Amino acid sequence: MHEAESPILIKTHLFDFLGFYNFINGWTVTLLVIFITLLMLQAATNKPRWVPSGLQNFMEMVLEWVNSFAEPLVGKSTPFFLPLFMWIFLFIFFSNLIGLIPGFLSPTSRVDTNLGLATVVFLSTHVFGIKQKGVKGYLAHFLPPALPKQDNLFMGLLMGAIQLFLLVLMPFVHVVGELARPLSLTMRLFGNIMAKEKLLAVLALLVVIFWPISAFTKVLAAVPFVLRALIVVLGIFVSFVQGLVFMLLAMVYIGGAVQEHEHAEGHGEEHAPAH
Repeated sequence: MHEAESPILIKTHLFDFLGFYNFINGWTVTLLVIFITLLMLQAATNKPRWVPSGLQNFMEMVLEWVNSFAEPLVGKSTPFFLPLFMWIFLFIFFSNLIGLIPGFLSPTSRVDTNLGLATVVFLSTHVFGIKQKGVKGYLAHFLPPALPKQDNLFMGLLMGAIQLFLLVLMPFVHVVGELARPLSLTMRLFGNIMAKEKLLAVLALLVVIFWPISAFTKVLAAVPFVLRALIVVLGIFVSFVQGLVFMLLAMVYIGGAVQEHEHAEGHGEEHAPAH
């Protein structure tokens, strides 16, 4: 199966310390994707024209498209986070696409690559949440809201018991939910891209197995061959969708940490007395 996923086996000891024994591996392909992405961005921004064309026009369209999703979710912090969101989409999209080339594999079919991306989103969410609200203000959203005071003694005791229970439960629920976010981002991308890689590998193996046996099996070999071509076409669509989903979730998580602060500011401004 490994040979079917990455049939260009160039044995090397250069990457033994990473556990790779083939020149084409998750690490080198990741570097290749980063290089291609940076090269495209450099070419698009080198000597920009007032009337864009070619690669500059394509990158500006992508930038405007990403910005259209980010503005409603991230608000006034969109310009600051826009490069991150655009990089996330381009890196995931190109990483998914490169796995469709025979002999290569998608870096996003590996858990470690996806976990690295998810960790960047996770840290950005909490670091900038703390930066916006302060440590005390940020940690306050892990606690339940204060319940109204009751004049009745029995209801007061009941509300106090409920408040104490929520003070124990809510932080635990919030922490579990926050930790589940990077795990969800990692496994969703990993599962979809790994499934695509394995399916392409199995179909390639079936072609190789059926072809040399007989004339009848040569006919059978045409079935997985055609299916593989269809899966490649579907893989282009999946590559785009997975990049979009990861980017949108990153916007939702980071925007949630920033937008709450913005709404609070806006609420305060609405009720500020006129001078």
